[in-house]
Amino acid sequence: MNKPLPPPRFKQIRPPNDNYTYFEDHRHHRFIPDASSFELVNAAWLADFAMLAYGNEAFIHTKLMESGLIAEGFVMQFISRRTTQCFIVSNNEFVVLSFRGTEIDNFWGAFKDWLRFFELEPVPDGTDGKVHKGFLKDITEVWPYVQPVLEFLLRGTKRTLWITGHSLGAALATLGAVRAVRDAGFNVQGVYNYGAPRVGDAAHARKYADRRLAAKTFRFVYDVDIAPAKLPPGDVYQHLGQEKFIDKNGQLHDRVPVAPPDELRRALDELSVIESRGLTLMTDAKGFRIPPRFADHAPIYYASHIWNALP
Repeated sequence: MNKPLPPPRFKQIRPPNDNYTYFEDHRHHRFIPDASSFELVNAAWLADFAMLAYGNEAFIHTKLMESGLIAEGFVMQFISRRTTQCFIVSNNEFVVLSFRGTEIDNFWGAFKDWLRFFELEPVPDGTDGKVHKGFLKDITEVWPYVQPVLEFLLRGTKRTLWITGHSLGAALATLGAVRAVRDAGFNVQGVYNYGAPRVGDAAHARKYADRRLAAKTFRFVYDVDIAPAKLPPGDVYQHLGQEKFIDKNGQLHDRVPVAPPDELRRALDELSVIESRGLTLMTDAKGFRIPPRFADHAPIYYASHIWNALP
């Protein structure tokens, strides 16, 4: 496959990317519902589901129709609360729960989403260690509406459950996987995250592994994307799952290269600009080239490179 890569300008890379062809040629690249280890084809499908979560209900339904998935028997349930949005799509074989990342088109909404990254205080998440306060607030608000839908779709069936998200959505996918196992007793078949920030402390990471979720979680990082590198700031937070690094040429590697100290310092300087000028910077970026650390966070680059890597 040869999906084009748009230039790093706001209008070209902002999700949900109306000009992008979702699930392109998927009939020749079928999702593997019962996969028990990493599958690149599943990563491609779930990257598209993660990017779709940025759309409203009508947009998601339209793209599912255009791709042919509705005609193939997929159904979609859209869930939206004050600060959190997700959707659940299913057929007779599997269920996907996809969380929206940072809200881009609504500037005030985007600013509030970015503030989630700076609510730095880790707080207890039941018996699962401490997690980011803002992420916990969001998943707590939406999960009571998610779990009943999953109950309906999964109980008494052989469907498998997959959870995904990009950016803020990846953090919520991680916490959603915990709730699916801990609170609802579901078996999570896989968690595929893109541009994921760190979520919790060392105790949370250990508990995540104890619940057999770490081995099923695949965390994609694209080139110099700043979110996986330094968000949230501080030393208390840890990454979860298995790393999958996409370099600037679209090649996939199993580990993220370690950045030199001076590069990490520059990342922190850029991050402080986002914190102090968040809304203004995003407004200015609409007509200009976006710096690589922020442009590489765009979900279209994750999805396009993964689809292009399929044999």
